[in-house]
Amino acid sequence: MPSCKQMTQLLSDSLETRLPWPKRSAMRLHLLICATCRRYRRHLLFMQKIITDHNPRLTALSDTAKQRIKDNLAQLKDKP
Repeated sequence: MPSCKQMTQLLSDSLETRLPWPKRSAMRLHLLICATCRRYRRHLLFMQKIITDHNPRLTALSDTAKQRIKDNLAQLKDKP
């Protein structure tokens, strides 16, 4: 089972991407027994909601930005 310190990273990661099932299961088990981590999760969700409600543009990159990032990564990959 993850420690509370590890949970902070798992909870943050879970907001951005779907975690593999073993990590999700361990996270849920930890949340069942740890009130502090449950509170931390609620705070993260609250902050995410405030940010996305305030400025919905922050939730996703534009197609232009995505392409620019891909191009830059491709250039870096080609360099020796």
